[in-house]
Amino acid sequence: MSYDLCIWDPVGHPPLPATTDEALETMQRLSKVTDWLGSSFAELGGMLIERYNADSQGQAGKPPADVFWRGDPQKFGAACKLAVFRLPIADEPNIQHIAYVVQAAAALGLVVYDDENGMCFLPDGRVLPANMQEGWEADLAELKAGPDDPNHKKPDSRTWLQKLAWELFNAIGQGNKRS
Repeated sequence: MSYDLCIWDPVGHPPLPATTDEALETMQRLSKVTDWLGSSFAELGGMLIERYNADSQGQAGKPPADVFWRGDPQKFGAACKLAVFRLPIADEPNIQHIAYVVQAAAALGLVVYDDENGMCFLPDGRVLPANMQEGWEADLAELKAGPDDPNHKKPDSRTWLQKLAWELFNAIGQGNKRS
């Protein structure tokens, strides 16, 4: 499954949204507006490919950019003749997709609206609604940290009694699953 991130230029199509409701209204209104000056969308697509390729260099098992992006985002952007560029991304896991788009869009001064998650990313780094900002920053920090190292054992801060209680609870639970 996939859904679209909606991207537009707030300079060419003001005003900059102040709430997610305004972002939704702006996205809906601009989705019907023809805009022949959408060259920044092709540039955005090119930046997405470059960033993905730079991040995946030397990493075995990473799919090529056209598989990751489900096509060529630069061609998608160049073909867009509307004021809103709808970039299809995967439903899950997609935090890396969204992070690439938000970063590249901010560099170009574009707004990114994620209707699926109810979030709007402004070019200055703010997230709407404001109460989602901290969660977004935590997601980015986790993404930046990379995958957990399977050889690295995380410290277990539970007491001996807590560990014993968990083992008993787990054994009882597994015992109930047998028929």
